[in-house]
Amino acid sequence: MSKASHSTKNPLRPELLNAELLKSERHLFSVKSGGDIRTVVAYPNRYWLAMSNLGFQTVYRLFSEEQRFSVERAYLPDEAESAIKSFETNSQLANADLLALSVSFETDYPYVLKMLEAAGLNLESCQELNREAEKRDLGARPFILGGGAALTLNPEPLANFFDAIVIGEGEEIVAEIAECFRHHRDNRSTLEELLDEMAELEGIYIPSRYKVGYKDDHSIESFSNLGRSPKRVQRRVVQDLDAYPTTTAVQTPNTEFKSMYMTETGRGCEVGCKFCVAGYMYRPVRKRSREMLQETVKIGLESSDSIGFVGASVSSHRHIAELAGSVAKAGKRAALSSIMSQKVSPELAASLSESEYKTVALAPEAGNENLRFRIGKRVPDEQVVSGVATLAEAGIRNFKLYFMVGLPSETEEDVADIVALVSRVRDAAMAAARKQESFTVAPKIILSVNPFIPKAWTPFQRHPFLGFREIKKRIGLVKQGVRSMGGVEMKHESPRESYFQTVLSRGDRRVGDMLYFLHQNGHDWRWLVKKGSEEFIEGAPSPDFFVSRSFSKEEILPWEIVDLKIKRSLLDRLYQETFEDDVAPLIERKEKIARQRAGEISPCAA
Repeated sequence: MSKASHSTKNPLRPELLNAELLKSERHLFSVKSGGDIRTVVAYPNRYWLAMSNLGFQTVYRLFSEEQRFSVERAYLPDEAESAIKSFETNSQLANADLLALSVSFETDYPYVLKMLEAAGLNLESCQELNREAEKRDLGARPFILGGGAALTLNPEPLANFFDAIVIGEGEEIVAEIAECFRHHRDNRSTLEELLDEMAELEGIYIPSRYKVGYKDDHSIESFSNLGRSPKRVQRRVVQDLDAYPTTTAVQTPNTEFKSMYMTETGRGCEVGCKFCVAGYMYRPVRKRSREMLQETVKIGLESSDSIGFVGASVSSHRHIAELAGSVAKAGKRAALSSIMSQKVSPELAASLSESEYKTVALAPEAGNENLRFRIGKRVPDEQVVSGVATLAEAGIRNFKLYFMVGLPSETEEDVADIVALVSRVRDAAMAAARKQESFTVAPKIILSVNPFIPKAWTPFQRHPFLGFREIKKRIGLVKQGVRSMGGVEMKHESPRESYFQTVLSRGDRRVGDMLYFLHQNGHDWRWLVKKGSEEFIEGAPSPDFFVSRSFSKEEILPWEIVDLKIKRSLLDRLYQETFEDDVAPLIERKEKIARQRAGEISPCAA
């Protein structure tokens, strides 16, 4: 099961109106009506992508289950010139009391500004939010609430456009926000009074209550909190995931996953790849119980022909083969969002094959195990090759392989090894497939090679994005190497789009000024990339400042205005290990930790 793209491309027919989309939906929860607090839950992209996002569906359900809330949805319209209105009743967003935006991808930030403007916000005055927020009465315009993975990682590029931002997981906090909002609305409170109380909720960041100081070299000099706001907002973490099942709330064929019923198996990833957000943002690793997942599968089988198991490390769940097998035994189709090569077993492969699931995504990330171990991916080449062979022998015919170029410490030889590994994988898949008596279809390899993008709160957060010329060269090396390979198709992300994503990933509030400039002047992200080395906004650095340099160890990082409960010393140590000459100690240390977690050795031995 592929991940939903953050592209704005929409395969829906333009003539498919909201009424038709609504008619095709099936709600799997009770939708309340008659509430007097008008709430719009919005996703800053098209319907197709919004309803493919399990997080957005969950937020929609959580708000809909709150008493007195009358909830609608909003998306970008199919036609660019069309106005952004609510999905259910075609109402103006400015009529809402509360507008909650779920933001999963940085590249959707420009669309956030479009939605806020549609909600009646004067985006120019938003830049003065810190000075005017306390003067407004609650209800003068919609209260703007943000949340989602992108804003949790680094809320600063959009900080000046939100009244409040949820940092972390929302299952518990939505009810607290609802109660707080209800109380102050009923009592005709001022916005200041509402913000005062919300600032005391764990996981709520009130941007207007924090000031940022900058040095002459454009780096951050200080953060200061105002009023009753904490010094740093702590990430909200749900301890008991079983108490909050995360499953499909609305089924519709007009999504990436059609009418599949999706259920989340857990959060976080025990591997801890140094580039991967999920391995750090969702710490500690939490798995849902077998009993709870069995119950969600049972519910899903009643409404769908396919069950999708989703999460950062689905295949590491100890009961996943059993769960997928139960779906196959019911005559339905099981799908996994991705599979770890080291977790491929004959039982898991058989359960996927039995359910007629013929495409599997694997992410070696690097072309050889030396670099792979440096970046925290503890997967030897042989496990990648044998994992594909096991799947192919069970009947899987399509494989998606994800790689990156521009990784810290990467050399051209490492890039060339991507081609060598793909060749081995293709040969192993073909040899395994031929063992089947019913062999008729040759395996196909879909190769995805994308530029490395440094992300906040990972060990690689300080590392620069590689220059365009070198990125293009490395992608070209892989493209040239696989060109003559039969059964291999290659795709890659634009290096320029990756540059823009890095600006947003590592930016501060001045990047919000850049986004407003683009919006005001009718420019798109390509214009910003072309201006990469220019300081086109007074008082702000160039985009290159956030992309092309290493952030020093002494530097305050923009996203450190909040606290994701990850020690900076840990991230810095893991980053330095990447460049050590001898990778063997890294491998040995990680193997000991893995054995300790498995209970094979005592903690003191690791």
